[in-house]
Amino acid sequence: MLTTIDEYYAEAPRQTRSIEAQMESSNREERAEETDSPPVPQGDEPTPEAGANVESVQSEEWWSASEAASDWAQPVTEAPASEAIPRKQPGTADVYFCGHTSLFPLSRALRAIANERLTGSLRSFWDQEPIELLARDGEIVLVTARDLDLYCPEVPDLLTNVDVVVVERARKEQRENGNPFFLTLARQESIALDAATELMRHYGQKLFSQLWAAPRAWIMFEKNADLLSDVADVRGDPNVRDWVLETLRLVQDPDQPANFDPTSIPAYTKDGFERVQKLKLTSDEAQFASQFNGARSVQQIVKNLRIDLKSARQLLFRFLALEIVECWPASTAAKPEQQSFFQRLRRFGRRDR
Repeated sequence: MLTTIDEYYAEAPRQTRSIEAQMESSNREERAEETDSPPVPQGDEPTPEAGANVESVQSEEWWSASEAASDWAQPVTEAPASEAIPRKQPGTADVYFCGHTSLFPLSRALRAIANERLTGSLRSFWDQEPIELLARDGEIVLVTARDLDLYCPEVPDLLTNVDVVVVERARKEQRENGNPFFLTLARQESIALDAATELMRHYGQKLFSQLWAAPRAWIMFEKNADLLSDVADVRGDPNVRDWVLETLRLVQDPDQPANFDPTSIPAYTKDGFERVQKLKLTSDEAQFASQFNGARSVQQIVKNLRIDLKSARQLLFRFLALEIVECWPASTAAKPEQQSFFQRLRRFGRRDR
């Protein structure tokens, strides 16, 4: 039985190979018959008549002609009103911001000029001649006014060697167009440009410092690069923060509000602590700023630093103008938490020990 099964499995592959050979031979015969048989003829395609072609061409020409005619038949519509409005010419003035200093303080306006890297003119209108500040790419170039009594009432000692007639002619030109007479003298080579720049910086800051004591002024900034074309040779001051602080130091006797209370508590504003660290403070200003903790009153700060109240008012005025601190009434100060009877008893027990 085992021998028969082995013979069966040994014979199976040979049978399979013979069956595959027969199938291949039959397939070759079928392919040969298909090649010998002629192809089945296809039916003739119908040819279009000539008349139909003419009609179709005429119909297409008529349709295209009607489309062309329809374009002309449509009524002509006028251009929209937005296209008729002329665009603003380059170089013209563009008011970037304006407002009263009671609502839009000077320090905030100067920070906007520096942060936005603006170029143009900041004009301040108050009860006297307007004051103009020129800025280029966020840098303060100069501050000027046509009123020489505000800008520079007396001729500085550095100009004693310059001809009096030349100086007076330059001052007269400033009354007419507002250009600082120091710059005019420098362009006439009467003084050096570096000396003129230092004089313009000093008297410009002194002029601008008068605005801090003004009760109310109207400010307006115009973005106009053409205004800086006449002062292209004057370098700007990139450090606007310290420039502003220097103008505040020139305010000798600032007017304090009528409701100023020495018991009020100065506290840092939202970003005041971050901005005060970027300023170049004097030793007095740094010590005064270190006392702001939201709990000490002005009187307590005066007592801690051993300074007079007038000096404290001047220092506080600078930080208030820069919007670094704001004063809160003494009633808003955090009061010490009242202790319970057992807490007081425990404290007395420690004292007896």
